[in-house]
Amino acid sequence: MVESFLSDIGISQILIAFCIVYVASTAQSVFGMGWGMIAAPLLALLNPSLIPSTIVFLGFFASLLPSIRYFKDIHWYTYKPAIIGRVLGSILAGGIAAYVVSSGKIEITIGIVLLISIFISVFTIKSIKQSPRNHFIAGTTSGILGTVVGVGGTPMGIIYQNENPIIVRANNNAFFAVGSFASFIVLVIADVMTVYNVIYGFLLLPSLFVASYASKYLLKYSNKILKPYILTICSISSILLIIRGLGLIWQAICSTQL
Repeated sequence: MVESFLSDIGISQILIAFCIVYVASTAQSVFGMGWGMIAAPLLALLNPSLIPSTIVFLGFFASLLPSIRYFKDIHWYTYKPAIIGRVLGSILAGGIAAYVVSSGKIEITIGIVLLISIFISVFTIKSIKQSPRNHFIAGTTSGILGTVVGVGGTPMGIIYQNENPIIVRANNNAFFAVGSFASFIVLVIADVMTVYNVIYGFLLLPSLFVASYASKYLLKYSNKILKPYILTICSISSILLIIRGLGLIWQAICSTQL
């Protein structure tokens, strides 16, 4: 079955996906976020059918491994309302995800969400109060975005932007581990998660495991060194996604007029 699967998608595509997953998983382990921002646009360019399901499937493992490593540093006061919101947001997003995937507008949706995320990341917003209410709102928004397009890090990045990096890394990884699992269940129920997505995800797990282990040696490098490179990659891939999505829509319009 695996040999037939590989012959259908090609070894070259798997190797490229391996590299994308490695970089995205490394960012997730080091910063506590970044998995969706990197993996979603690049994998969408490589194979749009991987979004959001394979991203969500792999996102669970990308967050689970570092969340176990940094479990002792979790700040439970803000984590609990955030994860309640995330689960709620995932449930609310089930129908939206089914529509976006079936409508063929996944590229444009991801591109727009990411460009907004990058804008917010570059232009720092005033510090937000670390209250249960604000974390619940951020968690709910993250659940909706994470389930629909596989990019749910922006709301959590906003609320944690001026917090201790150790707490951010611990809380966000634990948050996305549970949140991705909730999104996975919702996508299965909504009939968006397919066997194809799960098999593809399993094939990429070795790259994710290696990245998670190696990432502990990168903790000494600050955001000032790595963050600009991540944002540059995301910006370029987001613009390319939007262009390709608009091109597909234009082709569809032209074909209906013939």
